[in-house]
Amino acid sequence: MIRIAWILLAVLVTSVGMAQEVIPPASTAAEVVPAPQTPDSITLMMMIEQGGVILWVIMGLGFIAVALALYLLLTVSPRREAPKKIVKRARAQVLAGEFEGARQMCMEGDELLARVLAAGLKFVGHDRYVIQESMENEGERGATALWQRITYLNNIATISPLLGLLGTVWGMMNAFSAIALDTAQVKGISMAYSVSQAMITTAAGLLVAIPAMAVYFYLRGRVIRIVAEVEAQSSEFIELLMEEGRK
Repeated sequence: MIRIAWILLAVLVTSVGMAQEVIPPASTAAEVVPAPQTPDSITLMMMIEQGGVILWVIMGLGFIAVALALYLLLTVSPRREAPKKIVKRARAQVLAGEFEGARQMCMEGDELLARVLAAGLKFVGHDRYVIQESMENEGERGATALWQRITYLNNIATISPLLGLLGTVWGMMNAFSAIALDTAQVKGISMAYSVSQAMITTAAGLLVAIPAMAVYFYLRGRVIRIVAEVEAQSSEFIELLMEEGRK
């Protein structure tokens, strides 16, 4: 019996030693398979890549909106469209009896007030309603052109959020498609990428639309002031033409 016990003990010790040689220690296994690393934050290039074609279209509209806003801020102003020096020069020539010279001077300018005064000077010697109607028609055409110029900025402010919404819908469609069709290994990655695209295009559309709409409202106020100034100057100029026309 003692000999059998010693034989069983020797077999047990040998089995334990072989098991220790086969199973690697935990620290060694951890060194062989390193933990995956993820980026700490999302960069701008990553957002542009995830936004896709729709984001590029929104960015293009943003560049157009910036250029258009700068151009309109420089050109659409009461000082540019209704300068007082034109009224003073036209008044001086009318008082001197040089109606044709005043009309030629106004026709050379491209300001709204200059065109309106030229339309009135064209019918010097006619009745009041003829001169007034001619100036009102020219003023309406000029005001319509001003409104049309600033409307392009409003159109960009309207289209940009719609494009962002389109990107949102497209990204959510891809996200639900990933849930329904992709395999379990890549389902989470595909869904996260699609949702990220949806959020990025929405944010980009709003970033373009909000400043564009703010500048449009500001320019709308300028156009209203320009029209009011032209109407006031035109009314005074009509009275001057009627007085000088009777002489």
